[in-house]
Amino acid sequence: MCLTGVYVDSNGQQEEVMRDVALIEAKGDGFVLIGLLGEQKFVQCEVSHIDFVNKHSVALKKGNISSFIA
Repeated sequence: MCLTGVYVDSNGQQEEVMRDVALIEAKGDGFVLIGLLGEQKFVQCEVSHIDFVNKHSVALKKGNISSFIA
């Protein structure tokens, strides 16, 4: 099973948005992050980079983050 952490790049630092993300879906001007247990967050942002080797993470450019229940 491959899960990832999602981070926001902010002033040279990476702030964790969500861990154990199982699915990322594009929606409008952002992405819906769906966790292993079904929790969801909408992140209004752009992808900065994806690291499949070292950190197994997705980094986003700063934007608005909101939690919601489907």
